[in-house]
Amino acid sequence: MTKRLFQQRTADTKYSARYVQRFGINLPIEKIDLYKWVTGMTDTDYTSYSAAHQLMGSSFRDGLFCMTNVENIGLETVIQHYELKYHAPNHVQFYSPKTISYILRWFPAKVGVPWELYLQPVSANSCRLICLIGADFPNFLLKIGAWFSGFGGLFLQMHLNKEGKAFAKDIESKFNHL
Repeated sequence: MTKRLFQQRTADTKYSARYVQRFGINLPIEKIDLYKWVTGMTDTDYTSYSAAHQLMGSSFRDGLFCMTNVENIGLETVIQHYELKYHAPNHVQFYSPKTISYILRWFPAKVGVPWELYLQPVSANSCRLICLIGADFPNFLLKIGAWFSGFGGLFLQMHLNKEGKAFAKDIESKFNHL
């Protein structure tokens, strides 16, 4: 899964949604290592990025970096089990094939969730963090239900905007000293 952003769709993601936001970082791209940042992320870091973030844990299993997190988006509680699919200093790509989304915080449904962060140079002293989040629903009915409860629509976009700004600020802060 090394294709970027919108290229991730396949025939298996017929009922999917993707959202992308861009955030400025006042550092040259060469000073930032997204892989180092994400693998060093703590539960305290994660919960500070958004009030919707409830908890996060990560580990390396058989050399593969995995992250589990719990967050509330719209009316849904979402438990994501991410696996790192690709990484480079300027690009990390995760996929959670078995995210459990509790529709209206009551009815469990399994969805796939892509999460991708990519750095794009802007100038000699700045770059742009491009964040993608999405959901791959198994059927149209679940996609519509999730949209109404916030996981596949406006609330997910608002959540991405809030956490993306916090990601960019944290990345700038952590790599500014190097």
